[in-house]
Amino acid sequence: MTVDEPNYDRMRDDLMREVRRRTDRNRTRKRVGVFIGAGVLVAVTTGGALIALASAELRHNSAYCHESASLQSRVQQVGDPSPVGKDRVARAIGLCESVWRIGVLGGDNDGPPPNDGRIHPVPELFVCAQRDGTLAVFPEQNGAACSDLGMEPPR
Repeated sequence: MTVDEPNYDRMRDDLMREVRRRTDRNRTRKRVGVFIGAGVLVAVTTGGALIALASAELRHNSAYCHESASLQSRVQQVGDPSPVGKDRVARAIGLCESVWRIGVLGGDNDGPPPNDGRIHPVPELFVCAQRDGTLAVFPEQNGAACSDLGMEPPR
């Protein structure tokens, strides 16, 4: 072989080495992509399950306190993150009584409680179950009942 003649064997070896290098790099990228995709899928699925469980627990441990026996009345959502006991209805009434007692409901204010140190009057309250299972608490007015509000009594 002379200096001017091309070395086809070396060229073929270089070309094949480059093809193998690029093929290996593509395989590695695909594997990394599959592992990342699987990781994201696991994270999203786990996160979604935790959110679903948390929101079910939040619904179970919260109540909507209404200012009057109407769904259009002012409302304050309250919750107990670590409930004691199993009586949801009693807990919902207790939480709403607290909201009334500090003056969030039943007064003229539309903002935070008045912070006046007074204990505000608390009306007699009754509880209904909303469609999502959350409890709604209303003051007893004019003999209103859950059926008048399109709701069911809690179970």
